[in-house]
Amino acid sequence: MTQAIVGQKVKFNRHGFDITGEVTKILERSVIVSISEEDALLLDYGTNFTVVSHENYKVVEKA
Repeated sequence: MTQAIVGQKVKFNRHGFDITGEVTKILERSVIVSISEEDALLLDYGTNFTVVSHENYKVVEKA
């Protein structure tokens, strides 16, 4: 699997919804992803950032 880099768009599934967001930070086992405000509301999050394991996303757009 290809690990994402900062600025790339990634797609992941959360609570049955396919979500696309932009990688803002790389961690050892995961990435922090900025998602749209609409997706944050859909997921009932208080922020538009979420953590996604490297195993649970797919790079959909190169930086």
